[in-house]
Amino acid sequence: MQNNQLSTLIRRRRALHVWQERPVKQPSYDIVWMQFISRYTIGSHIHGFYQLFWPPMRRRMRLLWALALISALTVLIYITYLLGERHQRHNFHTIIADSRWPIRNIAFPVIVVCNKNRLNWSRLPEIVQRYNISAAQQPLLERILTGYDAVSFARFDVFATLKDQPLQTLNHLNFTQIAIEMAWRCDELLAECKWKTESTDCCELFRPRRSPYGACLAFNEVEQRAIVAIESGSGLMVRLRLNEAQHAPNNLEMKGFLLNVLEPNVWFDYPIEVLPDVDSTIGIRAVYHYYDEDTLSMPSQQRMCLQDYEHVSEKIHTLQGLKYMMENCFAECQQLYMLRYCNCTVDLFYPPSDHVACQLKDLPCLAANNHRWENYEQPGEQFYVAQAKTGLICECLHNCKSLTLVNDVRKRVQSPWQRVNVSGRTSGRPENRSMLLDVYYKRFNILVYKTSLIYSWMDLMVSFGAICQLCLGCSIIGLLEVLYFGLIDVPHFCWRRYVLRRFG
Repeated sequence: MQNNQLSTLIRRRRALHVWQERPVKQPSYDIVWMQFISRYTIGSHIHGFYQLFWPPMRRRMRLLWALALISALTVLIYITYLLGERHQRHNFHTIIADSRWPIRNIAFPVIVVCNKNRLNWSRLPEIVQRYNISAAQQPLLERILTGYDAVSFARFDVFATLKDQPLQTLNHLNFTQIAIEMAWRCDELLAECKWKTESTDCCELFRPRRSPYGACLAFNEVEQRAIVAIESGSGLMVRLRLNEAQHAPNNLEMKGFLLNVLEPNVWFDYPIEVLPDVDSTIGIRAVYHYYDEDTLSMPSQQRMCLQDYEHVSEKIHTLQGLKYMMENCFAECQQLYMLRYCNCTVDLFYPPSDHVACQLKDLPCLAANNHRWENYEQPGEQFYVAQAKTGLICECLHNCKSLTLVNDVRKRVQSPWQRVNVSGRTSGRPENRSMLLDVYYKRFNILVYKTSLIYSWMDLMVSFGAICQLCLGCSIIGLLEVLYFGLIDVPHFCWRRYVLRRFG
């Protein structure tokens, strides 16, 4: 009995020893990959991904889940492409950002006053004596100064009579300086000035200033005063003296004044005409427009506006010494066209610069090319607009922060008994007629417009997150897990498999 039990024990130990010494069968490469991927998919945040590698799942169901994931991924890629294309178009929209921005936040406009007869003809004898003009030269001098009395940009035809004249005899004279010396002074042109309802010396308010309409007088250009009142008479009031007796006798142009209501740092704009014997009130409303910060990362040509600090390109210029403003760009464009056709510019119209100033001998050239400067053209306009004459093509962009002044001009014809001399109201002398000018704010508030991107990068991120949730049900964390799995776990797994197979 004991022998039988011993024999049985020996056989079992031999069988166990043989089983232990039998070589272990290693799992196949595909099974190892499936096990590795299954460990990731169990905790994956991508919906449906774990179904592909769930061990009990049948092959047919795996195929259906694979088709579903491929379809969802295809929709995700397509919609992501559409979202990216929409963002790259950089479409804009303009909305009202504020309708009650206080007007005290801006300076009162610059008021530029120009007599249509630019020169005080009573100072002609002083000029003749100061510059040693002979009796033979005086008729030519008067003809030249008559032209300067009426000249403005695009009105160089007043110099057409100088053609074939002996201009070399007076070419050494600086007629810009002569025109400034003969220009109207503030005490000659202005009277009864009031600022904020308080009477003030006109010469304390107005300063001499150049403009494309000749030598003028400007208010608030340097001081940039501000007010908060809005009623008539609360801003600037001034009486404009016509001084018709001191006008050039051969200048037959219509009498009156030209006014510019300008934003600070703007050189010129289209003028308001003030006729004789007509009192004018100008109510000003302001509209402010700006581009938000999201648009400033785009090129200026794409957003079609220019910041003050941005570099001015070869085609976009501004007046020397002044910051970029669209109006200043147009003024510099005028100078460049005069340089192009006549090799000089009329420095009487612009601030000091390095451009060559026109001399007397250049004035007939300006008159001959005057037709080139009467119109403005937009780049590419000739394909859509029929034009009889060519014009100035100035590639000037708007300012990204711009103030628009809307002028409501009201005019009232004076009664006959009001048309008397300013200094002596009872004298009844009609030769020094005057006009009352009243400039004021009409509203306390400024309407503010904001231009922004319809689809910014933040909108792109929100839309992309929403479509990822819709198609795959994942978030940024889920995408990071996929990236970590693909870039860290998979290479590490392949390296370990390679080391085990190579070195055991």
